[in-house]
Amino acid sequence: MYRVYLNPKEERVLVTRTKVAGEGWVLVTKHATWDKAYRKALYLANRLDYVLEWFLEDQIEQTLQIFKN
Repeated sequence: MYRVYLNPKEERVLVTRTKVAGEGWVLVTKHATWDKAYRKALYLANRLDYVLEWFLEDQIEQTLQIFKN
């Protein structure tokens, strides 16, 4: 499960598999695939003019799963 978090105070959007409990982060949505979560986060970041962030390990893991299948 991939999560999309929003931090309005710092103007950041984050895509991750882990739960974020840091100050200011708000869970916006959850998606089963990296692609759907990333697209939603990209949309939010563009719409709000926020910085988009993600953990590279999550993206690589999803990419490797595609090549395995």
